[in-house]
Amino acid sequence: MNTIEKGDALEDQAFDLLQVELSQGRLGMDSASGKIFKKKGYYSRDREKDIIVDISIEVWPIGAQNYSLLWVCECKNYGHAVPVDDVEEFKAKLDQIAGKNVKGVMASRNSFQGGAISFARNQGIGLVRVMPGDQVTWMMQLTTTDTSSANRLNPREFNSALSIERHKAIGRSFYAAYDGYIFGNWQSLLRHSIGEIS
Repeated sequence: MNTIEKGDALEDQAFDLLQVELSQGRLGMDSASGKIFKKKGYYSRDREKDIIVDISIEVWPIGAQNYSLLWVCECKNYGHAVPVDDVEEFKAKLDQIAGKNVKGVMASRNSFQGGAISFARNQGIGLVRVMPGDQVTWMMQLTTTDTSSANRLNPREFNSALSIERHKAIGRSFYAAYDGYIFGNWQSLLRHSIGEIS
């Protein structure tokens, strides 16, 4: 599988999941307020043409002539850590298409270079790592009164997953950091980043 096919596979997986969650109203907005797209173009005055984004969700207030917020997800599926240059390029694209009315997230099956993590954090860009299946060990947990502590999000674990290529995950395949918070699934990430708007 070449890099474009690998990237498309991650994009398809994320899009399909987000589309279901949006239609079920589990992203923190009414499904009538959100419209999801794959490979949609948004006009850039700087380029004088559209910039095509991997996945976008437009948040439309009732009766509005245009969306009030744009959420964009860029998917990367390299055989190495995502470099800072890719995050910088993504930020430049976001600024060209929507200015301050945009929230951006970069998703990858691989880790992110340290500079990429710092730049993303300082520019308000979320990072998502969807772990490859061969790097996740699933264990059956005994249900006890303290099972909730086993499901708590551990910042060290999330930092390791986002920054270390060979991170071995136990019982979790999704790691995200955005806006100073960590998230264990797409739903909580989206609810935080756009849910309070609608």
